[in-house]
Amino acid sequence: MMTDDPWALCHLDDSFEAPVLGTKGTQLLWFDDREAVIDYLQEDYVDLLADVGELEEDQIEAARERFALLIEQSFDERGLVDALNDLSSGLRRIAWFGPLSELAEVQDEFATALRRYFWSQYDGDEDDPDAWIPEEMWPQLVEIAEEFVAEGEF
Repeated sequence: MMTDDPWALCHLDDSFEAPVLGTKGTQLLWFDDREAVIDYLQEDYVDLLADVGELEEDQIEAARERFALLIEQSFDERGLVDALNDLSSGLRRIAWFGPLSELAEVQDEFATALRRYFWSQYDGDEDDPDAWIPEEMWPQLVEIAEEFVAEGEF
């Protein structure tokens, strides 16, 4: 584990090839902090979109500028994710962007599904199948997240 509360980014293939690839196009990446995720989004993620979308050099540069502007104008992660997903529609979709601490407790489609999967592996409370996950269990949550993404349960 890099830090006590690493940031995660999960994105998946949203292109016409997605049904053929299944979950192979899904990536769950861990970063030390928000800035590292932002750097990844502006560089590697744009390159990934450019590759999938077969963009020309000038289109790639325009996409980088658009991403930078969206990041600068966004006040929260949810708004940023929605804006980036609108921009990359039909290519890739970000399912999660945020710290592990939020993944362990917020009500979000991806986070809730992950916790439900986590507790199904760790004998959770049947009355609260997507309950928050205590900090001492975060290392197991990181491990289960990899499995969850590979299973394509979301």
